[in-house]
Amino acid sequence: MQDLSKALIAEFIGTFGLIFFGGGAASMVTTGHAGLLDAALANGLAVAIAAFVFGDISGGLVNPAITLGAAVAGKLPPARIVPYIAAQIAGGIVAGLILGFIFAHDHSGTHMGPYGDLGATLINTKLTTLAGGFVLEMLGTFFLMSTVLHTAMSDRAGAVAPLAIGLIISISVMFFGGLTGASLNPARTIGPAVASGVYTHIWVYLLATPLGAMGAGLLYRVLRAAKGLPATEAASA
Repeated sequence: MQDLSKALIAEFIGTFGLIFFGGGAASMVTTGHAGLLDAALANGLAVAIAAFVFGDISGGLVNPAITLGAAVAGKLPPARIVPYIAAQIAGGIVAGLILGFIFAHDHSGTHMGPYGDLGATLINTKLTTLAGGFVLEMLGTFFLMSTVLHTAMSDRAGAVAPLAIGLIISISVMFFGGLTGASLNPARTIGPAVASGVYTHIWVYLLATPLGAMGAGLLYRVLRAAKGLPATEAASA
């Protein structure tokens, strides 16, 4: 239980940092004081740092979708799914509320670009459709989960694994940040949404990202089975 408590604190802090810096940078994009590259670097680096700092405590997942994908892949004990997701969403919401305190502007929720108030992620319906946004978030999370599984969770990349994870997030923001905000993370969407009251298109992110992550987790198990490797190696952390 003590180890679980430490893991939950790590997931809370790691997710808080992601939404605070990533959502904050996205909010600066909305106000015209930063560009998409700034948001890409902020989100990618925040996740990489969380993985570096908290990897040995909780895995540094900081993402409910990745939590589900890790469980499907056999890398996370099922008993940790709900506590991890609760800690991650709580960290996202608290970070969103603090961003709301910091940014003194009207949270009208009328902006329909990739980022709304406080960095809330939205589907930019001027450039894509809801279906297009769904596919982008699902595929982006699929590749993020695949990167996590084949680097950090397979001990293949060592200390470089967090960097690889951060980079897949950064290139996702560079590609389709202007279309969906490139959330790839329910907590990244929920935190600013709760703080700003902007829930437009939230269902896209809550469905697409877990589907992408669980699909990657299932594929990982299939590939390992094809190689004659153990199907599951549930982490104890």
